[in-house]
Amino acid sequence: MKQIVTGKSLVLFHTELDTINLFSEQMRARFLQMGYEIFDFDTSDTAKSLGLLYEYQKTHVVTAMIAFNSRVFGAKTKSGVNIWETLQIPSVNILLDHPYWYYEILKETPRNGAVLCVDRNHMQYVNRFFPHIAVNGFLPHGGTVLGQLRPIAERSIDVLYAGSLYAYDADNVRRSLSGFRFDASKICDEVIDILMTDPSQTIEATIEQVMLQKGIELSDEELLAFFSRSVYIERVIGSYYREKIVSSVAKSGVPLTIFGRGWEQCEWVRRDNVQYGGLISAKEALAKVRDCKILLNSMPWFKDGSHERMFNGMLNGAVVATDDSDYFLETIPYDDYIHLDLTDVCVGDEISETLTKQERLRETAENAYNYAIKEHTWAHRADELHRDLLQFL
Repeated sequence: MKQIVTGKSLVLFHTELDTINLFSEQMRARFLQMGYEIFDFDTSDTAKSLGLLYEYQKTHVVTAMIAFNSRVFGAKTKSGVNIWETLQIPSVNILLDHPYWYYEILKETPRNGAVLCVDRNHMQYVNRFFPHIAVNGFLPHGGTVLGQLRPIAERSIDVLYAGSLYAYDADNVRRSLSGFRFDASKICDEVIDILMTDPSQTIEATIEQVMLQKGIELSDEELLAFFSRSVYIERVIGSYYREKIVSSVAKSGVPLTIFGRGWEQCEWVRRDNVQYGGLISAKEALAKVRDCKILLNSMPWFKDGSHERMFNGMLNGAVVATDDSDYFLETIPYDDYIHLDLTDVCVGDEISETLTKQERLRETAENAYNYAIKEHTWAHRADELHRDLLQFL
């Protein structure tokens, strides 16, 4: 008979997304330091992993499963009961995107489930539209430290952007917006027009504003369904401002390096000062960050939240240039990064001028690193999870 281990265990996940795997690896290392044992759940073979987990539970006490953007969160047995409820394992789903991308999953949240959001507006959204979720909180991104820092003056990349430019399928959009008792496409078009002029608002607040002006009244359930079928708005406006920022830098003549999908469609990417390398892995992107002077970031329409590019840049010795969020303004020292205005057509000129000020770059990078290393690694997020949630399970 096997001896039951009375220590704490956590279920962490290996997925097909290398970015999420990197986050999980970073937290895994810290959880091991804290004394947790780890069960590694491979989502490429969910049935096998569940079987192994069932056997693992016979000799281990599992405190919780912790996943990012988990679609396994709402998985059910053949009899229709949530798997995590059946296994009696509390489930923590950390949403790295807006909750409207996870409409179906959140409806199936287990009774022992918790949802954590990287933006405080997202947390309020979950509170309003998914009141059955008992535990909901805010957990910002962390950053990853790759290795010993390289001085700014020795870095070979002047300006780096590592992220994709998204497109959307107009035919799919039209199909997704059919069946409403109002002209849903027209509502979305008006929302996009507003946000392309005023990027300070959230998408959901702007949708409600437009509907109110048109006298369209929806229940929260109807509104939630509409939000989940109009998610392409985020792709449209996010890519609009992302392209605007990056193209401004390219057209200023500054040496610019870009990695990610979708940029080949932009005419300016063929300029002599632009190097486009296509899609690379999360760890390869981190190596590029470690070798750049200025890291460009555009927030994915998180108005009161975080993004890993901010903390990855700070922790790897780059100066981050980003549009703001209320969370950044509240949390990060103002002079530790470059503040970009999405409505400013001269972003490139500002970046170009900053590159000439080597001492300012050095001081900003050093101050940002010294701040972020104390508060904003994934190890810190693991500590927060233990302190605020896991120790009570």
